[in-house]
Amino acid sequence: MQKGLLIDFWGTLFYPVVTIEEYHRLRSLKVAEALASNGYEFDVEDVYRAYIEARLLADEIRNNTFREVDLQGEIIIFLNKLNVKPNRELLKSLSEAYMYPYLNSMTMALGAPELLIHAKSLGYKVIIASNTFSGEHTLKLLKHKGLSTLFDAFAFSDEIAYRKPHPRFYSWIVYNTGIIPTKSIFVGDEEADIIGAKNLGMKTVAYTGFHEYNGREKPDYTVKNMSEIKLLLETV
Repeated sequence: MQKGLLIDFWGTLFYPVVTIEEYHRLRSLKVAEALASNGYEFDVEDVYRAYIEARLLADEIRNNTFREVDLQGEIIIFLNKLNVKPNRELLKSLSEAYMYPYLNSMTMALGAPELLIHAKSLGYKVIIASNTFSGEHTLKLLKHKGLSTLFDAFAFSDEIAYRKPHPRFYSWIVYNTGIIPTKSIFVGDEEADIIGAKNLGMKTVAYTGFHEYNGREKPDYTVKNMSEIKLLLETV
């Protein structure tokens, strides 16, 4: 067993280059176009409203059960809001439209590749640990940005079924990677990252390079850039 560097995706490694509202508007536009190409004509504003309602419901399920609602599950909820019956071809088409902004409107944290390389040189097993409804598309983005080969393991909530901070999310990582929690560090931007990792005995780092940390649970460290994390790895 060895030490691990666990790092979150959204808000830590990557974040939209547009505002969150613009991000959701772009998704709604692409989904409306995909619906039209499949013979379903809807006003973009109607699609946007249905999308927001579906998103809120899916998040209620996630937040209250700590179980992941995957990409197709959220799309089925969305289609229900529009009274459209799902089928496999429609779900496939909408999945790609849904993930368009995720793949095309994200920026990488400055210094991220250097951090991952440095961690591996220090003997850390580098693991991405993300609440995501599509690990497939997350891996696709990591490959596109040249980061996928820098990770030793990928922990995606849609594949594990449980979300941070549920203990099963973290126990899956420990079981499948062999890391020692008390010798490991978790870097994230939200309270769910900090609470779950702390409960397992990991050192926790709140990353504020994209936005402020607003959680009530206090992390062991707070950093604004990846170079600060590089220094922490050498001293913790």
